[in-house]
Amino acid sequence: MRESEIIRLYDLYSDSVYRLAYSYTGSIQDSEDVVQELFLKLIQKNIFISQGKEKSYLLTMTANACKDILKSAKYKNAVPFEEAAADTAIMNSYAEEDLELFNALKKLPEDYRATIHLHYYEGYKVREIAKMLKLSSSAVTMRLTRGRNMLADLLQEELS
Repeated sequence: MRESEIIRLYDLYSDSVYRLAYSYTGSIQDSEDVVQELFLKLIQKNIFISQGKEKSYLLTMTANACKDILKSAKYKNAVPFEEAAADTAIMNSYAEEDLELFNALKKLPEDYRATIHLHYYEGYKVREIAKMLKLSSSAVTMRLTRGRNMLADLLQEELS
């Protein structure tokens, strides 16, 4: 893949890759690492991506990279800490009226968070998400339903 093609893909899709990575990891640093490693892999391995399937391919690579990170010893033994200042950059990428929703989304388990992100923020259909995440369509539908129910409960708690 030529340098100009990789730059084009980066310009078009790095935000989507970053947001999906963040929805999985909840970490700004890890999300930035995923973006960097993904595009570096495109350069090093000279991967060909057919036109029209670029975003789907990159988001599938992102999901797989995030799953690998979450399986790593680093995450299994990690001590959670707040990234409040860094979260501001992510929150600014969402509309102000979505801040409550963003905060509720962060509280969802990673599988539900990623599925909801792909469906509602990236606009993918259930069938496409199933292919990306290597799940059945019914599993994706179940995650969307349960995720929406969890979000509704979380938002209701905040209003109470």
